[in-house]
Amino acid sequence: MLQPLLLILTALLATGSAFSAEPSQELSHHIDGKFRNPHLPADFQPSFIAFLKARLFDDLTWPDDPENYREYWQPANLERIHNPDFNKAQATLIGHSTVLLQHQGMNILTDPIFSQRSSFSQSLGPKRYTPPALNIDQLPHINIIVISHNHFDHLDVDSVKALTSPSFIKNINGTQPLWLVPLGLKKWFAQFGITNIKEMDWWQSLEVGNVTVQAQPSQHWSRRSLFDTNESLWASWAFTWPGSEGNDKFTAWFGGDTAYNPYQFKEIGEVLGQVDLAMIPIGAYEPRWFMKTQHVNPLDAVEIFKDINAKSAFGIHWNTFVLTAEPVDEPPKALERALQKNSINAELFQAMDIGKTWLQQ
Repeated sequence: MLQPLLLILTALLATGSAFSAEPSQELSHHIDGKFRNPHLPADFQPSFIAFLKARLFDDLTWPDDPENYREYWQPANLERIHNPDFNKAQATLIGHSTVLLQHQGMNILTDPIFSQRSSFSQSLGPKRYTPPALNIDQLPHINIIVISHNHFDHLDVDSVKALTSPSFIKNINGTQPLWLVPLGLKKWFAQFGITNIKEMDWWQSLEVGNVTVQAQPSQHWSRRSLFDTNESLWASWAFTWPGSEGNDKFTAWFGGDTAYNPYQFKEIGEVLGQVDLAMIPIGAYEPRWFMKTQHVNPLDAVEIFKDINAKSAFGIHWNTFVLTAEPVDEPPKALERALQKNSINAELFQAMDIGKTWLQQ
């Protein structure tokens, strides 16, 4: 019985568990030295009992980890990645929520996880069934790395170590990437000697070279152990390159990991005006009775697409780990149905292959 319980604990820390809540009128996301979702009650807590109930006793079929799974997967085009069109943005889905966003000489990496498992141990926990589309040593020079929150499938110890190792830094011309993280996470990075790092609160902006990066709201939570719930913030991220002679303004948005509410994403849309490329979660959403307040499903993802005024999008947070109860091939089917329901062209919001590169038209 010990092994199944350990697996359950690992999944709980990786993806969270249930909240039961109604919207709150209190809008602050800071409370008593911790952080909260402003559209959920201030006293909400993840429910370990609810997670156990769903995992062990619900009448659901939880998928097994596929073997040698290659559906919706292709190796990354390294030639394109290392020789991008300077004036056209591109984004390569490496796996799960790890994306390489490139534009005008700036290379941005999101939520890097290259490890085999999303866990506190590489011997236990959810194991990836699709490999990363490229290896860390195949990355180009990385200018910025953004982290959405501290769950194991978004903040991976081994990947952080590899991306700050002397061999990797040497490989990318000797310059450390700038890490941008939500409030409360800088102290975690200190254990690895990472000093090129900045914590940001929602709506704070930072200019890095020719891009403006802004931390923006999301609805989620944080925890890496049983004793640090919501001691660090969670965030989505916006990246804006200004227009210049011969180039239009370009804005990309990275959703990280989030649930849907009818407030925050509309506000993001008002602030940004228009999003040229959105990277929106579409996986890890069943059963809805406990996942709906922390993870979007494809129908919610389409609502985010509309709220933030996205012109184009692709799905992240799927096709890598078995974290929840939906079949591994269900998110793209559900996304297609959601787009049809909303009369949106499926070409505008794709469940594209891991390894594929989105190219600005």
